[in-house]
Amino acid sequence: MACVVVNSLLGIVEQLQLLLLQKPPHNNPCFTLPDDAQIILSTLKEKLHFLQAYLDKPKTIITSDPEAVKRVDKEIRDVAIKAEDEMESKLGEIYQVQGEGEGVAVKACEDLHRSLQQVVKDIECVEVLIRDHLQQQITLHTSFSSSSSSSKYDSENITVGVEDDVEQLKHTLLIQSSSSTQLQFIPIFGMPGTGMTTLAKRAYEDPLIVSHFDIRAWTVASRPYSRRKLLVGILGCIVSLTTEISNKDDNQLAEQLCKILTGQRYLIVIDNLRAIEALDEFKASFPPNSNGSRVLITTSEKEVFGSLYSGMCNFQKRFLNPEESWNLLSKTACNGKYCPSQEIELIGRRIVMGCRGIPLVIVLIGGLLATLNNSPKQWEDIEAQFNIDDNNPFRLLWRTIELCYNYLPTYLKACFLYLGCFPDATEIHVKKLVKLWIAEGFLKPEMNKSSEEIAEGYLCDLINRRLVQVYKRSLDGKIKSCMLNDSLYEFCFQKAYGDEENILRVSKVKYNYFLGERRWVSIQDSFWPITPNHLMNSSFKIRSLLYFGEDLYLAKCWFIFSPLKLLRVLDLSLLKYWHGMPSEIVDLVHLRYLALTTIGSLYSFQWFKLQQLQTLILSSWAKECQLQLPCNVLDLPRLRHVRYGKGCSSYLPNMVQENLQTLSWFKVTDEDSRTTNFLKVPNLKELGIYIEGEVLPNALDSLAQLCQLEKLKVKMGRVERFNLPNSFPSNLKQLTLSNTYLSWEDMDIIGNLPHLDLLKLKDFSFCGPEWTPKDGEFLQLRFFLIERSDLEHWYANANHFPALERLILRYCWDLEKLPNDFGEVFTLQLIELANCCSSLITSAKEIQQAQRDLGYEGLVVRDATKVELPTNESSGKKV
Repeated sequence: MACVVVNSLLGIVEQLQLLLLQKPPHNNPCFTLPDDAQIILSTLKEKLHFLQAYLDKPKTIITSDPEAVKRVDKEIRDVAIKAEDEMESKLGEIYQVQGEGEGVAVKACEDLHRSLQQVVKDIECVEVLIRDHLQQQITLHTSFSSSSSSSKYDSENITVGVEDDVEQLKHTLLIQSSSSTQLQFIPIFGMPGTGMTTLAKRAYEDPLIVSHFDIRAWTVASRPYSRRKLLVGILGCIVSLTTEISNKDDNQLAEQLCKILTGQRYLIVIDNLRAIEALDEFKASFPPNSNGSRVLITTSEKEVFGSLYSGMCNFQKRFLNPEESWNLLSKTACNGKYCPSQEIELIGRRIVMGCRGIPLVIVLIGGLLATLNNSPKQWEDIEAQFNIDDNNPFRLLWRTIELCYNYLPTYLKACFLYLGCFPDATEIHVKKLVKLWIAEGFLKPEMNKSSEEIAEGYLCDLINRRLVQVYKRSLDGKIKSCMLNDSLYEFCFQKAYGDEENILRVSKVKYNYFLGERRWVSIQDSFWPITPNHLMNSSFKIRSLLYFGEDLYLAKCWFIFSPLKLLRVLDLSLLKYWHGMPSEIVDLVHLRYLALTTIGSLYSFQWFKLQQLQTLILSSWAKECQLQLPCNVLDLPRLRHVRYGKGCSSYLPNMVQENLQTLSWFKVTDEDSRTTNFLKVPNLKELGIYIEGEVLPNALDSLAQLCQLEKLKVKMGRVERFNLPNSFPSNLKQLTLSNTYLSWEDMDIIGNLPHLDLLKLKDFSFCGPEWTPKDGEFLQLRFFLIERSDLEHWYANANHFPALERLILRYCWDLEKLPNDFGEVFTLQLIELANCCSSLITSAKEIQQAQRDLGYEGLVVRDATKVELPTNESSGKKV
C-alpha cells in the first residue's frame, strides 16, 4: 500500500501547485495560501520523490533482513496515509465552502497550510529512518537499474516446444473416422503456467481449423463458476447479443445455444474450467451431432480432467526441456534477437535451469530480464535471487511472480494491484482501465505526453513484462482489452487483499458487511452491501467503489454516499438506478470518475460541485426513458472524457473547454444553435454524434475547425436525410458512419481526407447498387469495413486503395464479387467476410490465390459468419 499512497500524495501535491498557479477565470477564488506555500509544496514533492525512489528498489537487493524492510515500509505507509487523508480532507473543506463568505474560506486555507507544514515534518522523520537503514546496506546505489520496456517486438506470440502438440491436437480436431464423428469432449490438463491456453489458442486460430468448423466459440470460465456467464460467452461468439438474449434466463439461454448448434459442425473452447459440477450442467447444451463437433476444455483440476478422460482424446501439457527452455528465455529476454554476449548467455542458461521447464516462469523471468539493459551484473543479481531450491512447481511459480512484482517501479505496482479490483477471468477494456488509473492518481507526469498516453505506456510495459495479457485488438491493431492469467490474477488479488498491502475489499457474499480500512471496494455480486450500519468509520478511507454485479435495480433509499468523503472513483455502470442520481453524489468533491446507469431527470443536481471530475459516463437502462441533462454539465473545468447513451439530451459548454478530449454520444438537434458550435471544445480528439430530428444542411460545418480531432462517429436516429459537412477536420484518422443513407457519390469528400486510416460504413450508411472510387482517393486508408449494405457492383482497382491492409465485409448480401484488381493490392493482409453470399467468399479466395501465384503469401481470407436469429431488434434498409 505504501507505493500506492506515495504516488497518490505526489499527485495531490502537483494538483495543489497547479491550483496556486491558475489565473482568473480558471482559478478558485477561495483557494489562497500564504506566500511560502509553493516552497512547502516543492520541499514536500522532493521528499516524496525520495520515498518513491526507495520503494522502487527491489527489497531483496536493499537488504537481507526482510523484517527491517517491513518495518520501514509500514512507517512509510502509515505516515503517507495520515498525510493523504489530512490533505484531502482540508482540500475538500475548501471546495465545500465556496460561496459561504471570505472568512470561512480563509480559515479553511489556513487549516490546509498548517496541515502541509505538519506533513513535511512527519515525512522528514521517515526520511531520517530510511537513510539510517540504507547506510547499513552496500548494494543499494550500484546494483540495480531498470528501464521500461518500449520494444515493439511481438512478445504475445512467442511459443517454443508446442509445435508437435499443436499438430496432434489439430489432427484430433480434424479427424473424421467412423468413431470420431461423434461429439467429443477433449481435455487439456496441466498445472497453471504450462501453456494449456497457448496450445488451445494455436489450434483454435489455425486456418485449417477455421475452415473446417461451421461454428467456433471461445470463452473463459469464471471463478466462481457461473453458468450464465459461460453461456453468454459462447453465444456472443456465435450470434450478435441483443437485449432479447440478455433478458433470457439460464435455461432459455441453454436451449437457444443447443438449437443454434444442432446440425452444425462446431468447436467450442472453454478455457480454465475448474468446477467439476459444471460439466453435467453444460453438456446438455451441446447437441451430439454426428459430424465431428468438438468441445475443448483446458483445466488444471484433476477431477475435471478425470471425468473427461477418454483414453484417446486428451492432452497433458509437459514441461519444456533445457534447450527449449533456453530458446524461450532468450527470445523473451532479448526481444527475439540473438543473445548479446556469451557472458549473458552463460548466466541466462544457469537462470533457466531454475525455471524447471515451466513456460510461464520462463517468460516472466524473460520479461524482467528484458528491462535490465543487457547488463551482466544485473542478470547475475536476478540469478542470485532466482536460485530457488524448490521442486514444488506451484511455489516456484508464485515466487517468480513475486520477484517480478518486486522489480516493478512504484507506479506500475499500483497499476498492477488495481487489476485485482476486477473479477477473475474478466475482460478488462483498456479505455476504461486507463481512465481509472488516471482518476486514482497512479501516473508520473512526463514531458509532452498526455495522461492517457502515459497510462497506455504503463499497460504496454506490464504486457511486455508478461504480467498482463492482450485479450482483444481493435480493427487497427490497437489493444482493445486485456486480461490476467489465472495465476497472476491470484497473486494480484492476494497481494492487494492480504495483510501486507491491505488495500482491497471484495464483496462477493451477501451480508459481507465489513469493509475495513481499504482504499478500493469491489462489489461482485448482485446486492448492495453498503448501508449506514456497514460503513462506520471505514468509509473515510475508500477511494474507489466499483460494482460488477448483474441485474440489480436500486431505489434512492439504498444509496448511502455522504460518509465516502474522499471517494475518487464511483463506477455504477452495471447497476440500474431508478431516480435520476443520488443527490449525495454531488457532495463527493474529490470525485474524478463517475459512471452511472439510470432513468429520470438530472436537471436538479448541483453539478458545479464536482470540480475535480475528469470522466463522466451516463446512460439509460431503458430505451423509452432517455436521460434529461442540464445545459451546464460540460462546464465542469477538469472534464476530459464524457460519454452519454444515445438519445440523452446534451449541450455544448457555455465557455471554451480546452481539457475535453472525448465526447460521445452527443445528440445534435435543430432546437438549440449551441448544439453544433463545436468551437467550444477545440481540443476534442474523439467525437460521437447522434442526430435526431431534422437539422440544417450546414449543422456540422464547425467540425472542420476541430484540428485535434482524430476519431469521429456519426449515427442517425429519426431523420429523413443527412447531409455530409462540406469538409472534415484535416487531421481525422478514423471515421464511422451509421444509418446515414448517403449516395456513393458523396464518398468523394471522405476519400480526399489526407490522413484517413480507418473507415467503417455501417447500417446502410451509403446506399445504391454501384460504387466507383476515383483515382487519388483513400491514399492512406489501411482498414476498411462495410457492414450492411445494398452494394451490388464495386468497381475499384489497386490505385484506389494503395495502402489497404484489412478489408471487412459483413451482411453485404447483394455483393457477389470483389474487384479483381484487389489481387494487385499487395499490402492486403486480411479479407474477412461475415454473412455474405458464397460467391463473394469464392471471389476473395481467388484474389488470395492470385497473390500466391505471384509469390505473396501474406493474405488471409476468413469466413466469420455468425448465425442469424429472428429478432424484433432489426435495423433493416430504409425504404
